[in-house]
Amino acid sequence: MKQFLALLKREYWEWKRVIFWTIGVFSFLLLLTLIPIHRLSISFENWGKEEKDIAIGFGHNNQTNENGSDVFIVFESDNSEIPDRVKQRAINGLAGSPLKVIKSFSYGILAGFLAIQILIIFIALFYFSDSVFKERSNSSSYFFRSQPLNDNWILLSKLKAGAIGIIGLTLIMLAILFVYIWIAMLSISGEAWDIISGPLSQINMVDLFCDLILYQIIVLLWLSPLVLFMVFISSMVKNRPLIIGIGAPILFGITLQVIFGENEFVNQIINIFEAIPIMLSNQNLINGLEVIISEQVNVLGSFWGDLFSLRTLISLIISGVIYLATLQMYRKNITTN
Repeated sequence: MKQFLALLKREYWEWKRVIFWTIGVFSFLLLLTLIPIHRLSISFENWGKEEKDIAIGFGHNNQTNENGSDVFIVFESDNSEIPDRVKQRAINGLAGSPLKVIKSFSYGILAGFLAIQILIIFIALFYFSDSVFKERSNSSSYFFRSQPLNDNWILLSKLKAGAIGIIGLTLIMLAILFVYIWIAMLSISGEAWDIISGPLSQINMVDLFCDLILYQIIVLLWLSPLVLFMVFISSMVKNRPLIIGIGAPILFGITLQVIFGENEFVNQIINIFEAIPIMLSNQNLINGLEVIISEQVNVLGSFWGDLFSLRTLISLIISGVIYLATLQMYRKNITTN
């Protein structure tokens, strides 16, 4: 077990710089978006002032001058309570229909989470395609295989480190996203906050955070055949494992589509990637929510049924078959150019 933990630590040392840079760039980009949010808040305040001027209004009185023509005299009414009534109408309007705020906020969270997923998938493709190839290219695999280490431990350490990295990075970046939202709320002006704070307090944020993490775990399991395939390519090719790992299936699928037309192989590959957004769409409770019936609103439903599904089982079985092929290829230790 100590040897396995040492292998995990080795993977962390090799990729910790990428992890820190990813977190840093993501946090920096989120902080930049605080500028337009603050400007939007100022615009809302200016809108409130304009409403105040309109609400206070201008009275008029027609008088006749010495020449007999009408003179239009304008005077300003002093009614300081009208701006409060304008603000209160907006608050009452959102209080009567808080779904406008809740849906906008929820879709913003989901959009940010999908952006995180795209970024993490991009990094994961680089990691798994380079996991074994990098050791083969610098001949360090000879050193590790000369040690009293099981080949399974070496491969499993890379797979487990990648899985922990994906889930851990998702958790950290999602937590940063939630903190960013809290900071963004603090940057909103007082009157705007008074209007949206009520509906936002109804969202069950803890449940939403846990649901998104569980969703990421299921996505990782469903894409595990792709993960193992990238590791297999990394243990087999002599150069450019990422390009070959992505390009070869695409070219193979296009070839089958051209020769045989619609075929089951291409359909199954497409179904795998279509099932992921469909799973999220099916559990999106906000779409069908019309009336708030409780103090706590759950944005997403339960993903446990998707976790213990036939698709998950099939994905794990296919991943196991690819892992056995990867192990055999790794033991051959094909040299690179």
